[in-house]
Amino acid sequence: MADKDSKSFINALKTGDRSLMDRIPKADVHSHAALGGDFNRWVKKEGLDLKEGTHSFPDFTVFQDLVDNIFTYPYGTPSSQQQISRFLSLYGATYENAIAHGVSYIEPGYDSPLLDHFNGDIKAMVRVLKEQMDSYSQQITIRPDIGIIRVFERKDIEHTIYPCIESGIFNALDIFADERHGPPEDFVDVFKAAKKAGMKLKAHAGELLDANYVRRSVELLDLDELQHGIAAAQSTEVMKFLVDRNIRLNICPSSNVQLCTTESYAAHPLRILMDNGVKCCINSDDAIIFGQSCSDEYFNLYQTGLYSAEELDQLRLNGFPQGR
Repeated sequence: MADKDSKSFINALKTGDRSLMDRIPKADVHSHAALGGDFNRWVKKEGLDLKEGTHSFPDFTVFQDLVDNIFTYPYGTPSSQQQISRFLSLYGATYENAIAHGVSYIEPGYDSPLLDHFNGDIKAMVRVLKEQMDSYSQQITIRPDIGIIRVFERKDIEHTIYPCIESGIFNALDIFADERHGPPEDFVDVFKAAKKAGMKLKAHAGELLDANYVRRSVELLDLDELQHGIAAAQSTEVMKFLVDRNIRLNICPSSNVQLCTTESYAAHPLRILMDNGVKCCINSDDAIIFGQSCSDEYFNLYQTGLYSAEELDQLRLNGFPQGR
């Protein structure tokens, strides 16, 4: 399958033309709304002296510490208004960075605890988020996810996530953070509520744990898509299961390399997943930390010599709703 942009995409890869690549429409369906910006541009715009962190995170807690610093510096403990202002700034940086690199369709992941900063006023939160998203609507299609932070207490999750599900603004439900905490069994009821509301169901799984965890997550939560899911490559049985269920993996190669879940782009299990018929697409995850745009992700993979330009174009097309 190809579209009107496939020829240009293939040419951009083969010639290394990054300017052309940045003009070609792409999808990013695994991007955290507060972490998709360009770090240096955002810091300069905000007038902060925050320093860019490492790009290798063998310890997941180091990654989380950097995220927390981006969210709170220099306040220490920001007020709700300061936190809202910070997040809106980061959301805007995500959309601007996506647009700059040719992303025309994005599913940004918002975090349900944001509602606490609006004192539980879901209508006020939705109004502010929608106003910001609408300001970019001529340049990019935005279909937001709402995310559960799996390490939070259940009571803290429930009082924010259910109003978000019922609000109607969110396209999908996701669950994220360190998957070694908060097993899928804990969230079955929430995912059932989201499904009843007509939402698409996603979950981060198979980033830090094994193929069996991937399958368990899909079965228990009735998932439509997996964020990462790369551990499925450990098992031909699980890969067949994903193919049979038509589950797409929303893969973020730079995230996997920098979080040390795979050794390199060349060693990334994407090749195994594709060879076993698993549907995949390429995304940025947290560009403000990993420093790689969607355009960069395609070049990084092409330069391994393991993927043809035509294969990578198919991965590009796979990210759009119903293909292209």
